[in-house]
Amino acid sequence: MKIGIVGFGFMGKTFIHSLNCIKDYYSDVNDVISVGGVVTSSEDSVKKIDLARYGIEKSFNNIDSMLEDKNIKAIYIASPNALHFEQIKKCIKKKKHILCDKPLTSNSKDSSKLIKILDPKKTYQMVFEYRNIPAIREIKSIIEKKQIGNIINFRFNYLHSGYLDIKRPMSWRLQSGGGAIMDLGPHIIDLINFLIGEIKSVIGIKKNYIKKRPISLKNKKLDEVLVDDFAMGLCKTKSDIPGFIEVSRLSMGSTDDLNIHISGDKGSIKWSLEDLNNYSLASHEGVIKKHASNKVFNSIDFPPGKVTDGWLRAHCHSVYQFIKEISSDKLPRNEKNLIPSFVDGHNVQKIIESFK
Repeated sequence: MKIGIVGFGFMGKTFIHSLNCIKDYYSDVNDVISVGGVVTSSEDSVKKIDLARYGIEKSFNNIDSMLEDKNIKAIYIASPNALHFEQIKKCIKKKKHILCDKPLTSNSKDSSKLIKILDPKKTYQMVFEYRNIPAIREIKSIIEKKQIGNIINFRFNYLHSGYLDIKRPMSWRLQSGGGAIMDLGPHIIDLINFLIGEIKSVIGIKKNYIKKRPISLKNKKLDEVLVDDFAMGLCKTKSDIPGFIEVSRLSMGSTDDLNIHISGDKGSIKWSLEDLNNYSLASHEGVIKKHASNKVFNSIDFPPGKVTDGWLRAHCHSVYQFIKEISSDKLPRNEKNLIPSFVDGHNVQKIIESFK
């Protein structure tokens, strides 16, 4: 099985890492999997990739030539947000399986168009990897079993600090289609939909605080477009549960600070990405800090349950789900139901647009 990679920044390299780890973690992956090719947004950048180092068979000058390669059966989309729509549309027309990094597209109008042309015989999956953190899986089970009773409200925030540097140059993440809500929002919106229920409505705002960024020689063709540094909003699920959402790339002291607080009438749950293997479960008897074992994944035989997991491990499970679904050996139904689809990506996109 050969997979093509579109885009080779941080997430393209993350995919390579996950692919290399799969057979170490999972005993039930029988296919021989390799990266058949890579393409980036420019011929100059793709020439700089050390193909031998990453085990990539060859590079392509453009996505069209990659999609003509009949040996490449699946595509991983890890390119800038604004390019997703056209690239995914081409992949669908060429009958490729697709694994897409968030967001699905830059707007719900485009994501809606994609949903309408999907091939039912192919696999289309989003990389909402936080679903695959063992603590999140345990929290979902706790909620479903009503261990904290009926949910009263929830608060989710995702905080970074990297954009406080006013000397940080312009990049695609600061262009139209980027911003804090597009960068961080998809993860917490999907987690709310996954854990609590689909969001029905949002009253949200987004703001830009740093009004000017330097243009580097590398990105001299970029126009300076002001995008949001911060967004927050009040939301409500279809089951009428109210909640609060906040995303920021200007939070001093925060590196990768995703926090969840879910309150029920019999207890509450708190979890943080910066302590991702543990969560707090409160009840009338008190507060218990619980450790989530990586044995939540039935198919792994390495490492043992006593070993803690990291962020990259969750991404690896996303790639594992994708590999299993495009192979002849499908996942069991209880695992298959947890996989984020393109429809999930479209639903997230609709909510993002509620932030004005």
